[in-house]
Amino acid sequence: MADVVGYSRLMGADEEGTLARLRDCRIKVIVPALSAHHGRLVKTTGDGLLVEFASVVDALRCALVWQRELQQRNAMLPDDQRMMFRIGINLGDVIVEGDDIYGDGVNVAARLEGAAEPGTICLSRAARDQVRDKFQISFQSLGELKVKNIARPIQAFLVAPSDQKRPAHFTLARAGRARRLTFGAMALSLVILIAAGGAWFTWIVPRESATADRAGGESLPLPQKPSIAVLPFNTIGADTRQLGIGDGLAENIIASLSKISGIFVIARNSAFAYKGEPVDIETVGQELGVRYLLDGSVQTSGERVRITAQLIEAATGRHLWAETYDRAVDNLFALLDEITLDVVTALQIELTQGELARVRQRGTDNLRAWLLVNQSFDHFLQFTREGNARARTLAEEALALDPNYPEAYVRLARTHLTDFQTGWATHRDESLKRSVQLARTALQLDPEYPDTYVLLSAIYLYLRQHEPALAAARKALDLSPNHSVAKANLGMALTYAGEPETAISALKEATRLSPLFPDWFLGELGRAYFQTERYEDAIEVLRERLRQNPESGEALVLLAAAESAVGRQEQAKEALAKFLEPRPSYSLRQYAAGEFYRDSADLQHVLDALRRAGLPE
Repeated sequence: MADVVGYSRLMGADEEGTLARLRDCRIKVIVPALSAHHGRLVKTTGDGLLVEFASVVDALRCALVWQRELQQRNAMLPDDQRMMFRIGINLGDVIVEGDDIYGDGVNVAARLEGAAEPGTICLSRAARDQVRDKFQISFQSLGELKVKNIARPIQAFLVAPSDQKRPAHFTLARAGRARRLTFGAMALSLVILIAAGGAWFTWIVPRESATADRAGGESLPLPQKPSIAVLPFNTIGADTRQLGIGDGLAENIIASLSKISGIFVIARNSAFAYKGEPVDIETVGQELGVRYLLDGSVQTSGERVRITAQLIEAATGRHLWAETYDRAVDNLFALLDEITLDVVTALQIELTQGELARVRQRGTDNLRAWLLVNQSFDHFLQFTREGNARARTLAEEALALDPNYPEAYVRLARTHLTDFQTGWATHRDESLKRSVQLARTALQLDPEYPDTYVLLSAIYLYLRQHEPALAAARKALDLSPNHSVAKANLGMALTYAGEPETAISALKEATRLSPLFPDWFLGELGRAYFQTERYEDAIEVLRERLRQNPESGEALVLLAAAESAVGRQEQAKEALAKFLEPRPSYSLRQYAAGEFYRDSADLQHVLDALRRAGLPE
């Protein structure tokens, strides 16, 4: 197997501010893109992190995403706070000895990075040839580069910064010809080196972990029952036919364990926040508030798969149980059940017959369909129009392979519901109708798949059917007591049904099940606080949501209402002005049309506050 490395250099006069912005960039741009494009942390080096990609295609796709995301972020920042990447990609040999990474491939990649402009990507001919027909982009020849210590000149190609044939979502920042940025601006020069079988790179970062920033560094109290987090399984040398087995393995173990009432299981999104991170077992246990961690690795070779799993006591680092499984890939699903039950046995948990049946429940026997569904979910979690579209395509491909796969129907339905929620769909009502049809099909195929009920609880709420929404969320929790999204959906439905006090309890339980929870959990908690007239609590959590997601219009408008309710009209108007900036014609009537309160008095409570804040009729 050939390896791929890269490295980066950090520039900028304001080093402390640069590092802070780099940390934020790493959390919100770099790590999510790695997850979506099969990037995997291999180890920590002296000046950064070593990450593996699956292919040149994945590396370029990830690089394009980085440039797109950074361009969008930079557009909202003053010049002296912007961060830009120069990216070089090469196909070549790499030598790794301990923490040392060297070889001709590294030297060439470094020179390619230097030839790129800030905001652009530069490839060697070898790398360009691997991807030239796989992207709707063109390449501008930079001629031959003379590379120090390399005998032959290297042909270099720039991803054209203003190519009209490139899709809009791959538009790169237009770069000037100057080698340096304007005074005070920052650039992060990233080098990616690609080789057959994988791609690796490193970047300089502050030593605090991204996850510690999000969790606030506070230890959570341990639950009374055995508590566990399943970390993403490292993939070692996976061939392209079986990419995603490691993530799918961990995700399925989480889903299976979540169905057991005697265990407290951390949600997937919180456990997967550590993907691509060098983890300290004790720190992770404290941040997630669990006693045990399940860790492991997956290695595929032809039609064989070797899985190593270990159960660790977080506080001491003591290994309670470890096992290596060497099986045919065709037996992967049976192996998933075996690993799950081995973990349950190690934790000394007794299963009911119903729980045992649900743990062994399997939606498909088609490995390819299973992998496609896992990939679909990864794209869905990007929460972008492009990611949602790609998630839909992958779910449809999975259904073409197995038309009786319930999870694939749920994933596909989610993409249509998201189009309805975000307004991405041209015909929103049709998107909602399609999501209903797909959810019903999934329910017919498997009436005990919990995610179907999670989906239905959201759909029923949008249809203003409050009792079915509550019943669906509760059914999901009956089937999967540790399902954080089901718990959050229950809280949301309770608030709209006129039971905000009970909703607060449910939403707090959801955040405990997923300590690194999505920001919409805070939005629903803020709504529940508002309805109970705990306005200061609402303001606190809504401001926290805006710190996590400054573009949340939902948080801004509800913050305006809460500030207005406590008489701080100046702050209310300020929040409302930010909300109205991209939507100047928005009105109270539009707000009312998008809410789902069962009791008109609850809706009027919000409308009165927004009216006082200045939202027009």
